[in-house]
Amino acid sequence: MLTLVTVIYGDDRRYRVELFGSVLSALKLRENDATRIVVYTDRPLDGFPLPITERIISTTEWQEWTRGSGITHLVKLHLVRQTLEQGSGPVIYFDTDTLFLTAPEQLAARLSPGTALMHAAEGPIRKHEIWEPITAWLGTGREVCGQQLSGDTVMFNSGIVGVVAEHAEALRRSIDIADALYAVDPVFSLDQFSTGAALMHQAQVSGCEQDVLHYWGWNRSFIRDSIDAFWQRHEGESVATMCANFDPAGYARMPAMHWRDKLAARYLELRHRLNDDGRFACIALRSAQRHATADSDTANRWFTVHLDFLRKQQEADPGQANRLMQALATDHENCRAWLCDDNLARLIQLTD
Repeated sequence: MLTLVTVIYGDDRRYRVELFGSVLSALKLRENDATRIVVYTDRPLDGFPLPITERIISTTEWQEWTRGSGITHLVKLHLVRQTLEQGSGPVIYFDTDTLFLTAPEQLAARLSPGTALMHAAEGPIRKHEIWEPITAWLGTGREVCGQQLSGDTVMFNSGIVGVVAEHAEALRRSIDIADALYAVDPVFSLDQFSTGAALMHQAQVSGCEQDVLHYWGWNRSFIRDSIDAFWQRHEGESVATMCANFDPAGYARMPAMHWRDKLAARYLELRHRLNDDGRFACIALRSAQRHATADSDTANRWFTVHLDFLRKQQEADPGQANRLMQALATDHENCRAWLCDDNLARLIQLTD
């Protein structure tokens, strides 16, 4: 029996909406009614309208699994291993911000003792700036928990982790690797690097980015709000009706960007020598302004993206970011009338 498993914590409706979408996509596409969905959570999911099996994480487990830190992603290492050891078939872990585009059973059919699944390869860790302390510690190569790791070791995104019983030892080793690297630098993505590194030691890790939509990027708020609107429209309806009307693939279409806004951003990119983050910050601002009169909600979603990328620009090159902020000062002032409280507060913080 295939088990799909995920984790959610806290009571923020945004993440319950994501859970709703991911579970509904799995239910719509599954080919076997015996495929079950287990949700690890720190509190009961009262009122959740879809069939799931809840597994409450105790306070003791939470402290142990996160090492008492704020790195909540570490719990994934433990719940995937625990689900695999307690079940009788393959396990596919999915982040809540993931929609299935292919039947889960078809993904499971690709699993074997020699093949595991993760969402996508993200390149060697030496190419990720936040991994510099660990890359330096690993040097040209260091044995960690019985296997050689270096800055050239590839990291895989853990939005999906598919395993079978024979991978249980690798999952246990992934916890040890994460513990060892945590002592060097508690980087937030320890779980996914450790999972991929341990699995690669005994199996080929295959990506599945064409089979799922893992929307952790800038378009996340757009997709989440669209799923929330679907949920509200179908409140009280049967699971069968919701499945019939839900189209996971439809959410893969990116929010439209007008060519004039792209052209204006290109001009600013050349004039102020912006990097890609700065250029996209300009596209997002122009998109926000384009929607401001007719749809303030969409405008504010675009403005949130604008602020996110402006922050990235600032972190990469403060001088360049300050020049861009000065160039956009009038635009920002004109946007204040329709900004939501959160965006206004973030803008004030960014410009002070």
